[in-house]
Amino acid sequence: MGTWVLGLSLGVAVTGALVGLICIRQSTLSVTAKFRMVWLTAAAMCIGAIGTHLGTSVTLLGVGVSGGTIHYDLLRRGAALVLTPVAVLAALLIVGRTHKLSRLAVGALVMGLGLGGGNYFVLSALEVQGTISINPAIAVGCTVLAVVVAFGLLYAMRLRATIALSGVAVLYAAAIVGTHYLALSGLSVRLDPAMPQPGGQDLFTVFIPIFAIGVMSLAIPITAVLVAPDRAGRLQPEPKKSKQRRPRAPQQSRPTGSRRREPVG
Repeated sequence: MGTWVLGLSLGVAVTGALVGLICIRQSTLSVTAKFRMVWLTAAAMCIGAIGTHLGTSVTLLGVGVSGGTIHYDLLRRGAALVLTPVAVLAALLIVGRTHKLSRLAVGALVMGLGLGGGNYFVLSALEVQGTISINPAIAVGCTVLAVVVAFGLLYAMRLRATIALSGVAVLYAAAIVGTHYLALSGLSVRLDPAMPQPGGQDLFTVFIPIFAIGVMSLAIPITAVLVAPDRAGRLQPEPKKSKQRRPRAPQQSRPTGSRRREPVG
């Protein structure tokens, strides 16, 4: 497994997560519920479909078995592609704008189960001339880690600075790719020449179109953020009002030549 695979995977995951977090930030500036829903949907697609599903799918470029070929079941791959962004969107709607701990916990649970389920579908989509088994303990552990990662991401939604969101995106990408590698370590492959050839499609037939569409689709939310009105002014703190000094009342000047009378006594 080359380092370029890991680098590409992290790059895709960071980009998708960062654009998604910026879309979430933009949703807080929406005046109507309709536009807020549009921004949250875009965020769910960026984080779930691109930052998570596509980012972890890149790692499969470095996966192979000696003496055999790996194919992928399109139905399970499609299920993973749909489940992940749906879970992210559901979590964003559950959390809302309140950022209450109870809502964060429920949203993290929903999103984490979706990420863990999507990861399981991706791994179960692998087909070889033989059998593939997934270690159940590692699968459960990866799901628990996904819940923790989801809680951290949802908690960071309150951040507004782009630099801070960039740091969150890097941490999310590292955690989600690391969780996927942990799940890959739980795979057990046994080749059997007596079994029929695997069905499905090879990785490049499945991966290349999805990768191209996913990367190009990032241009839509990025352009929307750049052209959104008041995107900069409304995120800056309001300037402090300077205290205005009250003008002093003009002193009345006494007429020239007038003398102050001294009391007689």
